[in-house]
Parts: sequence; structure tokens; C-alpha cells
Amino acid sequence: MSTTIAPLLSEQRTAAQIAISSKKRLFEYIAERLYAEDDTLPVRDTASRLMSREKLGSTGLGLGIAIPHSRLEHCHEITGVLITLDQPIDFDAPDGIPVDIIFALVVPENEQQKHLTTLAALAGLFRQPRFCDAVRQCKSSESLLTLVNTWE
Repeated sequence: MSTTIAPLLSEQRTAAQIAISSKKRLFEYIAERLYAEDDTLPVRDTASRLMSREKLGSTGLGLGIAIPHSRLEHCHEITGVLITLDQPIDFDAPDGIPVDIIFALVVPENEQQKHLTTLAALAGLFRQPRFCDAVRQCKSSESLLTLVNTWE
């Protein structure tokens, strides 16, 4: 794969088996994770931009996977957050299956091509059933990060 996703993550931006019961709270959690490592990404603005993008159309891919994403004015580099949920939540995915794996992506406002290339790489990775099964087995941030680092 031409675009690797491992550099987009950190231990701070991975979380396994967390309890979140709505998209709104999920986007707030993602924004909090991003802000914890980059205080130029305001929590409220980031969560709002992710929610606005979601209202344009579901970022649920199907099979329990979603890739919410947005370009952000204050974002300086393409960054990801990988989360698994202890209970799936409705994401209006095309197949109707609730989502339990989320890879959120934020991209600098002017990086449209890199945004599209990275989304394509993520979609390819998450189309692999063995990878998704392995992600669902992870019980910690460390194990999620190790999986991504060793899978590619």
C-alpha cells in the first residue's frame, strides 16, 4: 500500500473497548484525544467539523467500520485516531450494521489529495477481514498500536 497509516497514530490516539453510546460523544472523545497531543486543535471546533461532515453522509463503510474525517483549518499534519467500542453504535452505515471500529482522520485544510489518498488506504486496510478481526481482539491502546505497526 502506498500510504501507510501507522505514522498517523500514537498511543494517545488509540483506545480499545471504550464505552461510548452516541456519535456526538464519539466525536467529542476523538476531538479530546487530538487536543491532548496538539492544543492547536480546539475540541469544540474539531468535534463540530466531524459532526458536520457526518451529516453530509454517513462515514460508515459497513461491516461495523466507520472512517469519520474532516479537513481542519488549524490542523498542521494529517492525523488519525483509532478506537474500538465495547458496544457498537448506530452509524447509518449502508449495510445497517452498527459500528465498533472507528478510524477518525483529520487533515490540513489544503491537503485534499493527501486526504483522498489516505482515505483510500484506510478503506483498503479495513476491507481485510483478518485485520478487522485482529483489531476487535485488541484490549488496549498498546495492542492496537502494535497491531497497526506490524500489519502493514
